[in-house]
Amino acid sequence: MDRIRGFTLLELMITLVIAAVILGLAVPSFQNTISRNAVKATTRDLVSTLNTARMQSMSSRAPVTVKPAAGGWADGWELVYSSSVEPDRTFEPSRKAKVISAANSLLFRAEGGLTGAANTLFVCHADSSIPGRKITVSFLGKVTTAIDSSKC
Repeated sequence: MDRIRGFTLLELMITLVIAAVILGLAVPSFQNTISRNAVKATTRDLVSTLNTARMQSMSSRAPVTVKPAAGGWADGWELVYSSSVEPDRTFEPSRKAKVISAANSLLFRAEGGLTGAANTLFVCHADSSIPGRKITVSFLGKVTTAIDSSKC
């Protein structure tokens, strides 16, 4: 009589236990990576918006404004053109990331610089253990970023 080959119940149970232990160790690491990527993505989006505003103000020779969304910076930001070069755009932070700033808006002049003094914005995560990012916009419109959780 030929035996049917396969896995025993005990072998399947041991395999499931090992898989569960590996997943239990890996999931928290993935959550941390997802949270860090949310901060990075929000920072990239905001820096891209600021650079776009600066370039559009210089190319159209008209002021362009980056301002907080209706609920404030934490709810997103808007790119507002004073001329009808392009339609205004609204952006939202990635999941559980938020933007903090004391600035009411950032107005880029036709020369590419800011109206008023330099400004600083912070991108933070709801989980305070995730490092935040500091975005600095100089008076001349240059945008720089650095890791900084001091305002988060």
